[in-house]
Parts: sequence; C-alpha cells; structure tokens
Amino acid sequence: MRASTFFDGVQQARIPMDPHVLDVPVFYYDGSAMTGVFPARLAALRRWMPDARFSPARLAPGIGAVTITCFEYRDTGIDPYNELAIAVPLNEPFFRPNLPGRAMLDAARRGQFDVWVHHLPVTTEIACRGGVEFYNYPKFVSSIDYREDARTRTCRLAEGASPILTMTMDKLGGGSERNIQLFSHLYQDRQPQRSEFKIHAPRMAQTIRPGAARLTLGGEHPIARELAEALISRRSIAASWAPTIEGILYGPEALCPTLQQKLLPAAAQTPAA
Repeated sequence: MRASTFFDGVQQARIPMDPHVLDVPVFYYDGSAMTGVFPARLAALRRWMPDARFSPARLAPGIGAVTITCFEYRDTGIDPYNELAIAVPLNEPFFRPNLPGRAMLDAARRGQFDVWVHHLPVTTEIACRGGVEFYNYPKFVSSIDYREDARTRTCRLAEGASPILTMTMDKLGGGSERNIQLFSHLYQDRQPQRSEFKIHAPRMAQTIRPGAARLTLGGEHPIARELAEALISRRSIAASWAPTIEGILYGPEALCPTLQQKLLPAAAQTPAA
C-alpha cells in the first residue's frame, strides 16, 4: 500500500545508521496485528515501572492488564520483520484518578492507547538497533513465527533455543475500519520518553469473549517467569485482529542532549529523498 494517502503530508528525515539509513518517521506499508489483553496483578505491574510517573491502569481492585500484540510487518521502510510487544496499559496522565476500568474504557472509546512497553523483541538487527539507539525501546533479536489453520492463528516467540511464549487466537470475523494512536511510553536517561505509532486498519475485529486468545509460557526464560508471576489468567479478557494495517512510527518526543547529537545534525546533513 505504498501509494496509500495515509502517508500524505508526512515528511521524513534520513538518519545514517551505519551501514543503513533510516527514514524517520518509519513507514509501515503493509502488516497485520493481533492483540490479547490478559488480567494481571497490579502490584506486580507496578514493580515493572521504572518511575512513579508510570501508573498501570486499574481494571478492578488489585487488577491491571498486560497486552500481548503480535505484529507481522510485510513491507516497511526498514524491510520486512516481525515484532511482539509485551505492554501494560497506563493511567495517563499518572496523577489522574485511577478508577477501575476508566483508563482502558476511555482509551478504547477514543482510539488512543497509552502503554508502558516492557519488552519488544524483533526479528531483524536493523529494527533492533534503530529502536534501541533512538527510542530506548526494550528490544532484542528473537524468533517470532506464525502458523494458522482454519480456526486459529498462532504466534510463537523464542530467544535462541529457549521458548518464551505462544499466543493462539481464534480467527475473528467481522470488524470495521479503525484509526488508532498507540503511544508507547519508555524511559531514557532517567526521563519519561514517548513515541506515537499511528495505525490505520481497513478492518479490525474485536471481542470481549473470554479466552479468545490463549497464552502458553515457556518454563525457563526470564520473561516467561516474569509473566507467570504477574498474570492472573492466561486466557484473554479481550482480543483484536487486524489482517491488514499501515502505520507511521514517529520519532521520540523527548529530545534529550544525547538524542539531539544523534538526530539533529544527521537530519540537517541528509535531506529526505
């Protein structure tokens, strides 16, 4: 969908990253995304946060949520790759009353989701380096594989020979066109950091049917053990499926001095093509 009007009016800067060149914002021309929302212990999620300015959204007394989103990017400005986001929906801004269900219901209504990105494995080196060096995304290179049958779609995440998780989702029918702003909250130089991923889905199916997505966790990997400690259930309380998406990943919002050294001179010296 490289000719899509979704990308009109968005200028890119060319950022050298030897031996590659990044065009920022990064354009995602064709992909898919499936998400499961799982109930988790609020106390455990708070321990994941690096700063008091990150507040996990309260779903019910003592309960928050973890989202697992599996992205398959078939055509992007940095070539095809897969990605899996382990994230925590946030009460944003953090000082707003954290009433049960308010933050997540508001986010769903507005199509604007604020999440703490806890782990973000990817399948290519350029996707990893660019995310870590410029945004401080918690990325590492892994294997992320998909398989499907007539009724389900499955994503398996592993690091080397160590399995981390497998998420299986029922194929969801129906759906409607959605525009979503996903605000990824990060932490860089002991300062809150944020970036926006703007997504257009011609069709997104959603459900609150319990167990539409199911998790299986690996036994030994630290991330699997961490999830096992935090999750209340490995059956989803909500799920979504978008067979086709296009997206724009904007640059990091907090331009600390180290990022200015990396980004601003490079952008000035290498105009967009």
